[in-house]
Amino acid sequence: MRHHDETLDFERLFAPRGAHGAFEPNTDVYFDERERALVVHVELAGADADSLRVACDDATLTIAGTRALRDLSRETSLLRKEIQYGDFLKRIPLPVPVREDGATAVYRDGILAIRLPLSENPKNHPIVRREIRMTVMRTLA
Repeated sequence: MRHHDETLDFERLFAPRGAHGAFEPNTDVYFDERERALVVHVELAGADADSLRVACDDATLTIAGTRALRDLSRETSLLRKEIQYGDFLKRIPLPVPVREDGATAVYRDGILAIRLPLSENPKNHPIVRREIRMTVMRTLA
């Protein structure tokens, strides 16, 4: 496990204004047995794709970004507010070792889909790995 200082550095780097996350987005994690990958879907409707940051370090996947509050005109009155806005930071413990090569992150239709290929031989793979950083690809179709 890495030092607490490195975790704080990650938060400072990827969570704007030093936030620890105003909210945690809903997440699904599952195995794709056919592709031998761990798949993570994160519900982020309305988030700015350019703000999304994804990293995998040791046995944790970390996702950070911002969902900006929509501008309301001065003529409107808010009657109900359920959507969470602001900075978010989500940490997901990984149940198995993953490989660095082939990891992808795609943001489409409000869902961030992350695919992490499983390690070929998890029994011989050390738990401590180098950091995996992914660029979030935005799709238009």
